[in-house]
Amino acid sequence: MRTKLVPAYFAAVDEQKRKRRGKLAFQARSFSRKSGVMGGDSFGRSLARSSSEEDYLDDEFEQFGSASDFLGSASLYRPSWVEPDDLKLMHRIGRGLFGDVWLATLHKSTEEFDEFHEVAVKMMPLIADDRVRILLAKFEALFQAAQGLKRVSWPQGISTKNGKACIIMKFYEGSIGDKIAKLPGNALPVKDAVRYGVDLVRGVLELHSCGVLALNLKPCNYLLDENDTAVLGEFGIPLLFFESSATKSEPVPWMGTPNYMAPEQWDPALRGPLSFETDAWGFACSMVEMISGVKPWANRTASEIFDAVVVKGEKPPLPTGLPPGLQRILRSCFEYDYRRRPTFGEILRAFLSPDELFQEADWICVRDKPGGNCTKIGVVKAMIGPDSLYIQVCDKLGETVQISGAERLSLWKDKFRTGERVRLKPSVTTPRFGWAGMPQANPEKEGVVVDLNDQDGIILLSFKGSKEAWKADPVELERVSGGLVAGDWVFLRSGWAVDPNAAATGQRTSRIGVVHHVEGDGKVQVAFLGRECLWTGSPAEFEKTVPLSVGQFIRLRNDVVSPRFQWPVKERGSWDMGRINNVLPNGGLMVDFPGRFWNRKGWWADAEEVEVVRIQEIEGIVQKYHHIESMHWAIRPVVSLLGFLLVARTGIVVVKLMTHPFQGKHENKEESARKTEVKSLSDSHGLTKETNSPGPLHHR
Repeated sequence: MRTKLVPAYFAAVDEQKRKRRGKLAFQARSFSRKSGVMGGDSFGRSLARSSSEEDYLDDEFEQFGSASDFLGSASLYRPSWVEPDDLKLMHRIGRGLFGDVWLATLHKSTEEFDEFHEVAVKMMPLIADDRVRILLAKFEALFQAAQGLKRVSWPQGISTKNGKACIIMKFYEGSIGDKIAKLPGNALPVKDAVRYGVDLVRGVLELHSCGVLALNLKPCNYLLDENDTAVLGEFGIPLLFFESSATKSEPVPWMGTPNYMAPEQWDPALRGPLSFETDAWGFACSMVEMISGVKPWANRTASEIFDAVVVKGEKPPLPTGLPPGLQRILRSCFEYDYRRRPTFGEILRAFLSPDELFQEADWICVRDKPGGNCTKIGVVKAMIGPDSLYIQVCDKLGETVQISGAERLSLWKDKFRTGERVRLKPSVTTPRFGWAGMPQANPEKEGVVVDLNDQDGIILLSFKGSKEAWKADPVELERVSGGLVAGDWVFLRSGWAVDPNAAATGQRTSRIGVVHHVEGDGKVQVAFLGRECLWTGSPAEFEKTVPLSVGQFIRLRNDVVSPRFQWPVKERGSWDMGRINNVLPNGGLMVDFPGRFWNRKGWWADAEEVEVVRIQEIEGIVQKYHHIESMHWAIRPVVSLLGFLLVARTGIVVVKLMTHPFQGKHENKEESARKTEVKSLSDSHGLTKETNSPGPLHHR
């Protein structure tokens, strides 16, 4: 057990003063902004501390012999701690996946008087001793980040009862879930649902501004205050108990309630990453339930929901009769790839104006098909119906284009800003506006955004070595930083670590990731297999690597002894070869083995551990045949059958030749003699075909 000297301010305090310090959990403090959940190593903001506490409080948690020892010692230095004796549980008022909710009384003592407050307490499941330190560290970050939020029932402290951690929150009389349960059809009128939706979206935006994810959005967690305003009642709780399992075989704890979980929430270290758009899926599910009265995936087990959402890519059906703007935004919230989902800023705008599909001067993307790629970016000029509008695109200057089909339209989510660096996409060989006379000092054609022309839908750029402003089609450009753009595959350079504590926690993060976003300040956000959230870093920390794609054949590298995931072995003892079936946003690979008759599908691979196999690069006929064998399980049986038939045919011929070596020759001689005899007989009688046939004189 490691010991540490405690500052005199803490060591000399008596029991009464120690209890009194529990009220620190209720005091507002000033905040200092940190990188948040999207950052490299944190997801919240920290409280400002006094100089006398700084050295002590900034150190790691102490290691104690048991969970109860550690939780009891937390009162010495954690401002969120509430003494167990000050908390009295009354009766249970709710039950969920992450613990029970109790009505309780909190005792606050001062020198003048005692106060008793009615609070709600979330009693968590039992926690293993080795997980307590991590839990409290995560809760402290959550506690600090959520202080002072207006539309969120932020945690007021943490304590322990009966060996279980208890999160203390404000008590509310009811929730939206309670309200709809008493209504006909268990549904709200659309008008009321939209009003509550505005409250909830603003609450989620408050959380996201602090770098905190909600992850468990559902009607029962939407509390109602005395003014009938919706308040987020629970947030971030799943993340407190989650532990990466991308390297483990045991089931992972759910990151929310299955009926409301996005595809990436089912084991985010494997299928992630989690992002702010992850909450859009859960919010849309809860809105569907509030309006229709039907819970998404009702009467299905968790495994059935997993199969529908993750494996088959199914989406909850939307209620009929929704306003066009509301229908479009809810539909886009159910995109399988989170990068295509709207931001909560877009969701708020849709709920504030649910009857409007878009507004004039909006920059929008036009896709080739629903869920397809963006083929045009234009500016809305006029709405001419619930499903049709006029836009201005730069390929038809001075002429508006009518576009129909709301499923093909979406706001330009990642709109460029002035001062950002952009370049032409690799697929664009010749830009729309030519760029004749481009300075040779800029071979990569990287420029800086000078202006966005809302009239013509044109982007104006400046290039190094030129004083002119160059026109560009926004659909041909991509944001760039240090040569990296969204979608690039990168390798973390040696000397850098995605998670320095990974070894201590038993986690394992791949060093190959996928760039998801280039920020305005030049930093990049990268998704790594084995990490639940995006990681923010400088482009100098990465080097580009060759991307992998669906359909490529791969195998484990020869230097891989113990792969992250199970991998089949050939009969000859070498690693088998598989084909990439799917590439996840974090670079994780789903692999099939078409050369195997049994157990062909459902395998995983880490891109860091594999290499691409190409038949033209394989030396030797036997090795090439083995590669062909791995392409389909039927190749070996077919080749074996053809070989058997060839051998059988050859054997039959050999047997005939050995048993009747001259039979064919004798038959030819006899046939030739017979034909000679017939010909001689015909000549002796003077008969031909012509004389043998009756002519016209015979009939006369």
